[in-house]
Amino acid sequence: MLQKLLSSYEALICPAASELSFVIVENSDKKTLEPIVESFRKQVAPLDVIYKCEPVLGIASARNRVLNYAIDHGYDLLTFADDDEEVEPQWLIELLKERDASDLDIVGSPVRFATPESKLTLWQKIVWQGVNQVNQGAEARALEIYKEGKADRLKLATGSWLGNLSFFRSTGLRFDASLGQAGGEDWQLWQEAKDLGALTGWTPYAIAYESIPVSRLKLNYYYRRNRDHTRMVYRERVKNGRAGRTFGSVLSRIYKVLVSTILLPFHRERGLLTIASNLGSLVGFIEGARGKISMHYSEIDGH
Repeated sequence: MLQKLLSSYEALICPAASELSFVIVENSDKKTLEPIVESFRKQVAPLDVIYKCEPVLGIASARNRVLNYAIDHGYDLLTFADDDEEVEPQWLIELLKERDASDLDIVGSPVRFATPESKLTLWQKIVWQGVNQVNQGAEARALEIYKEGKADRLKLATGSWLGNLSFFRSTGLRFDASLGQAGGEDWQLWQEAKDLGALTGWTPYAIAYESIPVSRLKLNYYYRRNRDHTRMVYRERVKNGRAGRTFGSVLSRIYKVLVSTILLPFHRERGLLTIASNLGSLVGFIEGARGKISMHYSEIDGH
């Protein structure tokens, strides 16, 4: 997967008069990716390729290692894509275009799901179609909000992301490393940035594609993913004095489960995924209230 991402970086269209560097952080106490990184370094020479380890396990710690490197070495802008993604050649250009149009501090864009390359079983096809339908629906809603001129309301994840480093220098904002292996650090950063006055936006034109491992094409995975994420959400709400919002969130998820169950004969794939995801969220709120923390990234998959 990392090789695919780096290959897509090789094809990036870069703006004139820009200085571009690539930072790869391995969340480990030792480097295991030298051959892959060295091959990429040769392909993009003379551009800089920086390869670091972050020994503190947790995606927030890894992201902070990149963010701090960019700040400490005087860069102006930082983009993120995940190591299970590929980006289109104009990805960087489009992120920059949106940022420049409104002098934004943070910009996000869609992450679509790449068509699986391996042969799927019937059940895996059903789950894949459900995942893809939900993702396409989310992108369509984001596009409508964008057309209405309200893109600043869209939550931004770091799967496809650009940040203005002057904002992070002046505010000292970082990803919350206390989340450990829970995940959700990117949406939390977006909310904290908004609270600090960040100007945020979204563009439909900077496209990234995420590869979904076959091992994730199970309803149980999306149940666990939403359960783990919601544990983190509950914890943050309590910390910020927003626990009162949980009752409405619980009612919303119960409603979605009931409606999806009723409509299941008409929307089988999307309905099954919606039921599994919202049941996971319901359990996540209960477990979060009982003090259970999330370890979503303690197990990884993909190649």
